[in-house]
Amino acid sequence: MAILPDGGRPWVAGTIRLLLMTGIAFVSTGTFSGASGDLAWPLPPDTPRIQYIKSYSGAADFRKKPSRWRRVLVGPEVDKGIKLKKPYGVTTDDAGKMYVTDTGLGAVLVFDESEKKVRVLGQEGQVRLVTPIGLAVATDGSVFVSDADLNQVFRFSAEGRMDLSLGKAEGLQNPTGIALDRTRSRLYVADSHLHKLFIYSTDGEFIGSWGDRGPGPGQFNYPTNLAVDRQGNVRVVDTGNFRVQVFSPEGKFLSTFGEAGDSFGSFSRPKGIAIDSEGHTYVVDAAFNNYQIFDDEGQLLLFVGSLGSDPGRFWLPAGIHIDDNDRVFVVDQLNRRVQVFQYLPEDRN
Repeated sequence: MAILPDGGRPWVAGTIRLLLMTGIAFVSTGTFSGASGDLAWPLPPDTPRIQYIKSYSGAADFRKKPSRWRRVLVGPEVDKGIKLKKPYGVTTDDAGKMYVTDTGLGAVLVFDESEKKVRVLGQEGQVRLVTPIGLAVATDGSVFVSDADLNQVFRFSAEGRMDLSLGKAEGLQNPTGIALDRTRSRLYVADSHLHKLFIYSTDGEFIGSWGDRGPGPGQFNYPTNLAVDRQGNVRVVDTGNFRVQVFSPEGKFLSTFGEAGDSFGSFSRPKGIAIDSEGHTYVVDAAFNNYQIFDDEGQLLLFVGSLGSDPGRFWLPAGIHIDDNDRVFVVDQLNRRVQVFQYLPEDRN
């Protein structure tokens, strides 16, 4: 992912490099465009690596727009469908459905592109979600959801029935981000109040935990979100320490990157984390209103976004997810939407 024209050093002065690092997108003519098909990062003449695709806000995304004559004769239609209110986490399943936790609705919204509909999960049956945060989908279609107010992680079957709860016996206090290791059938849970990671089997067995509060390697200060790479290593957003820590599947500390600051590659309010097919780490920063992309050594390659409501801009972004096709899903909280981008590996260009 060779993005920066000076060999990866983002500190070089100059108008072109400064514009590149701001995440502003230009069309081939060199003029700014808000049209979705024109949004790409970095700037020409460099090869694009991120392209904006679309956004989702609710059931209205799947409705046909009324004809011009209907709008004239009847007036604009009032949308009473399901809408995102304050989304936080996002993931997808193997069938392409998108799952979004919404703390404002106290539910998970499931966007089904093939069926052109949105359904609600977690508001019926034994458990009604209150503050759902993290979520992950297993190969069998079951959905794990953490609830920061109920202090548990719940598993819902593919049919939407709650069939397992985790964390009560271990005393979870504020479960936030979760991540699945499908190869090892493990579920990792970050507890921001206990400053720990808890590990369970996907069948509900408690395996162990690691971490305590502090600034040292293997310690945490309000960890929030997690991602598991292809080797099974766990990458943890250590929000209060303004860094990302990397651990082996057994919890051995491997590396860390990031620091507090307002310069390129630093963090102010890091939230969601995800990993693309080439191993790059994407970290959302709610204060910067962007997501930054890092290489294996924690060096900044590119960042995307700034404050705003246009496509490619954010207002308090939170969760992020990358699917098997390198589509990048970013929760744009206060704009009440999920924006979708495409990572373009070098072999696709």
